[in-house]
Amino acid sequence: MHLNDLPFEILSKILEEAAHANIRNGPQYTFGLSQPPMPYQKAALQRYVRGPVPPEMLRWDATSALRLVCWRWHEWTLEYALKDVYIRRWKGGERWAELSLRRENYGLYELVDRPTGTAVYRDPFASLKHTVDTFNRFPGVAAKIRRMWFHGFYTAESNRMVFESLQNCTNLTSVSLPWTAFRHLDARAWRNLLVGNGKPLQSLELLAVDPTSQQASEDANRIDLQPLQSVNFGMLRRLKFFGDTIFMPITDDDLFAIARTATQLQEFHLTCISTVTIDGVMAIVRASRSTLRVLEHSPRSQDGFWHPHPGSPSDSEHLCELFRDCPKLETLSISLPSVCADLFSNPNAKFNGDLQVRALHLCGHEHGRSTHEATDALHKLLHQARGLVDVKARSVIPRELYIELFFADCIFEPSLKLVHGDFSPAQVAEDQAWLETLGPSGKGPFGSTGLYEKEEEGPFQSVAEDDFLTGVRRRYLSIST
Repeated sequence: MHLNDLPFEILSKILEEAAHANIRNGPQYTFGLSQPPMPYQKAALQRYVRGPVPPEMLRWDATSALRLVCWRWHEWTLEYALKDVYIRRWKGGERWAELSLRRENYGLYELVDRPTGTAVYRDPFASLKHTVDTFNRFPGVAAKIRRMWFHGFYTAESNRMVFESLQNCTNLTSVSLPWTAFRHLDARAWRNLLVGNGKPLQSLELLAVDPTSQQASEDANRIDLQPLQSVNFGMLRRLKFFGDTIFMPITDDDLFAIARTATQLQEFHLTCISTVTIDGVMAIVRASRSTLRVLEHSPRSQDGFWHPHPGSPSDSEHLCELFRDCPKLETLSISLPSVCADLFSNPNAKFNGDLQVRALHLCGHEHGRSTHEATDALHKLLHQARGLVDVKARSVIPRELYIELFFADCIFEPSLKLVHGDFSPAQVAEDQAWLETLGPSGKGPFGSTGLYEKEEEGPFQSVAEDDFLTGVRRRYLSIST
């Protein structure tokens, strides 16, 4: 029986196992030299492992021989190797002369006793240009791609090449682009990407970084064609913004324009960005309220875990009630101006897994003072959160819900009745009997935090929730914000 006579599912599994074996046996690391030798200088060169070969290159290398067998295997290997494609801007200037550009020859690397090299120039956009040329010549190859990432291309010229490379990707469902694509491309280019390439785009990510001073100063890169008002985002299911920049940043106005048509989003992520306020976030939430399952709004900046103020809502709508009543919302990580027990008062809410809420104030106590009324509101909030955790655990289909609240420079774990923070000021009080539950904490402002403006990072401690509230009522501790 000929191998190709097997059912396609069995043949596909055999080819996949062969590709995995080729990956294990092939070169998995790239190599380089310690430094590029300069003219008229003799430097002792040392070879080193530069880094792992990216997964998409491993898949391409592993199927190079399979592609030559027959047309059927060729088509399968293209589907396997080109499902995910990552295009990077090349960086670096050294090249090891004896090391072949063909990775399959890396086995000879250890046989060279005295490596030599030279400083070379490579076009940093060569990979992008080659991608455009390949996809234009072989549109059938481009049609195999499902997901694409573009990293390091922020200029108007490179953005045009990025969109030119996507024209023949008729089965593309997910793409990650530089945020400047929202400025440098017109509405027609965006319409072709979102709905005009065969399958509608399902997932869109935009990464923002600070460009170089030269890129930021060029007039060609400072244009803004404002395409969002004329683009339909109704087919998107996932939208993500990541990264902070001051160069033509993403703002509330952009989210208002997107929210006009983005009515079917299932996931919305806004991470490490400080130029969008809660108004922009809520515009998206209201537009996709009936379908939204995942919401992440973590506006911390890139230079640390400092969280900027999310801004105050421009209307009088109670945000806790809106999130509580989203019919499909399961995963929530949100930074709010204020929070209260109403957020957890719906026993039928779909919340499950990890839920994080960062808040500057308590609802109804935006004055930020540590009053008895504010302490009672905090106690009610923690009690209500703990009640929802218990309801989920006792439901017909038990669901694990873990809630973390970040408020007043402390981290609250309602399910464990623990509060984590820096309680050293309270330890100087005369009456320390209420601090019997004080102990070490595995949490802290670095790595797990949603703390507002806490730049001094000291060791955290933990204390029982009841003792913490007792300390606040006795003025040993403060929840002033």
